[in-house]
Amino acid sequence: MKTLEMSYSHLLDYLNPRLLYFAAFQEDEVINVRRLLWLWISEGFVQLTEGKRLEEVAYDYLMALINSSLVIVTRQRTMGGAKACQIHDLVHEFCVEKAKEQGFLHIIDSWIDPFSLTRPCNHHRVCVHNTRELKTWESMLIFPNLRCLILFGRDHFEEEDLGILLPKLLRVLDLGDLNFRKSFPMEVVLLVHLRYLVLNKVTLIPSAIANLSRLETHIVKYPFTEIVLPDTIWKIRTLSYLRTTHRTRGFIFTDGNLEVSPYLDHLDTLNLAIDPSSQSLQKILTKLPSIRRLKCMRPYKSREATRNCNEILVFDCMSQLESLHLIDFQGYGFKFPLNLKKLALSRNSQPWNEISTIGMLPNLEVLKLLEDSFVGEEWEMKEGEFLNLRVLELSCLDIGNWTASSDHFPHLEKLAVHQCKKLEEIPFCLGECLTLEIIEVKGCRKSVTYSVKQIQQEQMDMENEVLKIIIGDRYEEESNSSEAESILSEEESNFTEVESIPSEAEEISSG
Repeated sequence: MKTLEMSYSHLLDYLNPRLLYFAAFQEDEVINVRRLLWLWISEGFVQLTEGKRLEEVAYDYLMALINSSLVIVTRQRTMGGAKACQIHDLVHEFCVEKAKEQGFLHIIDSWIDPFSLTRPCNHHRVCVHNTRELKTWESMLIFPNLRCLILFGRDHFEEEDLGILLPKLLRVLDLGDLNFRKSFPMEVVLLVHLRYLVLNKVTLIPSAIANLSRLETHIVKYPFTEIVLPDTIWKIRTLSYLRTTHRTRGFIFTDGNLEVSPYLDHLDTLNLAIDPSSQSLQKILTKLPSIRRLKCMRPYKSREATRNCNEILVFDCMSQLESLHLIDFQGYGFKFPLNLKKLALSRNSQPWNEISTIGMLPNLEVLKLLEDSFVGEEWEMKEGEFLNLRVLELSCLDIGNWTASSDHFPHLEKLAVHQCKKLEEIPFCLGECLTLEIIEVKGCRKSVTYSVKQIQQEQMDMENEVLKIIIGDRYEEESNSSEAESILSEEESNFTEVESIPSEAEEISSG
């Protein structure tokens, strides 16, 4: 503790509250970096710096704590940088004690006897680690000046027992896994200072959400269906992040009054559910000029009507878009913006000859072709494709033959091939790619494993000692493919951001 006290005292003053904020999380919790940054921004901890977005400034703060060895990176992003982090148990204990000592944060481990606090307290931040006995109206009586309330743990309340009554000055509200049975808790719309809101399983947002004129981040956890937004959502000009933690559930913007709706100039990250046949996609996208990360999926009901309409979904109007994930748009083609850096496709069933459109994107660095994104047994690459690609993942595709030459993938660093059970081999020309660092193969034929080992040998002959080979469970050719167990867990990533390799769930959770 003395050593930690010394490290803490040597931190620049502006980093102290950022470190103490880790006390809000539970011991040993792996913390999603983007969630942490959004919390810091909503708390007002991040000062705008010329030439940088707030999220970039917040990340600089985090890197300063990482470089001081007080915060540990537990998972890297595909293109470098921290994706998840945590702190050592002793650092967590230090942060909890220091936060308590300075009145920075109050932690409630049990709400069995909340009135043991004999009078109202002036705490601004409260985290509740056991919500089973919680009556949230009590938080208003005990902490009338509360600015931040974060709940952990699963609840067992019936809807009528929630007793919601919340402090009016709240800026950050994460209600954890409290189950509102799809209904939006209307008391929330009275919190006019709110900037950060996390709710569980709601599917309909009321028009009165427009009262939250300062709201920046809204996350819905585990929604049962798509979440319908009211027309008044366009009035919240501060919105930056609209996210869900379900891989195929997003927000639906209604068609009404789109032409006269204001722009959401600050919206940076969005999970969007849209029926492409409604012709409203283009109208919505033009209203979102600052989107950098977009996850776009077809609503469940409209997926039933598969069609071969040969229509093109146009995204090239999005001049700021860097990361895009498209799910369940069978029968449609795509037109992508040239500035796109990361692309993931799932269940779009495009023919392989359409991939040249992607291959010619000049800035594309990460490509994930997931579960039936392309159909057909042969992928023959063409000259001049994927010249800047650094990460490629093929997962659950029916491809059998993959043809490439030494001119392809001149900058490829990471390759993952998962559950492509018909694939015969990985192109041997990758042995000439000196930038290659990782090849990961899981659930494929023995011949694929053999081709990887040949590539590895050629790399060694060229004195490339960096290449790392990861071979997972092999698909035995003589086994019944329908009975071969998949080693991939279901993709649960909720960021438009493309996941790192190997695939890992990137789910924002409150616990």
